Amino acid sequence: MSFSLDLTKPLGRLGLAINAVILAAIFYGLSSASYRYMSHTLPASEAHLKESEAKTVLIEKALTKAKTAAKGKSFDAKAVIEQAEKAAEAEVAKQAEEIHHHAVSGWAPFAVFLLILSALFFAGFLGVYVQRRANDAHLLGLWLFSNHLGAVLFASYVAFYPFLAANDLRKAWAPVFYAGLVLLLPAMLSGEGRGEQEDDHAH
Repeated sequence: MSFSLDLTKPLGRLGLAINAVILAAIFYGLSSASYRYMSHTLPASEAHLKESEAKTVLIEKALTKAKTAAKGKSFDAKAVIEQAEKAAEAEVAKQAEEIHHHAVSGWAPFAVFLLILSALFFAGFLGVYVQRRANDAHLLGLWLFSNHLGAVLFASYVAFYPFLAANDLRKAWAPVFYAGLVLLLPAMLSGEGRGEQEDDHAH
């Protein structure tokens, strides 16, 4: 089994299976990490900053209002600030869900963009190994097209799995995964030529 990206090198069935599993693990990990960062970590950080800013604005407004009401007379600024902080926390708590939703919506396109990149790179690498297996099995024409289409569908489902899981869409899009596996069957089940010999030498 070889991890080479050289299209001219043949690849056996075992090699294709192992490479597909390894690539799936790598790109699933990348997709999960990037999606979590873009859909949870960054939005949570932004929402916390927005809540802090909103709280500060409310406290400043309360303090300004108290100063205006005092008409130049002395007043207990500390007590006013304490009361304003409590009122601000209650008000910000009411807005917290909306602020967080807005933050998530803002980063959502970037999260999807990273998943698209993950799917493209995964499909590209897997396509190389599918082509090497197809060359070894002498698959041409429609068989070759179907195998590459299977690689794209399989890679896309794996790369987008974090998004599908987060939105409860796994079952709805499961046919894409199974279709990818079915379309890869010709490469997985076809006879072996030089790739079989290469695998034997590797062991």
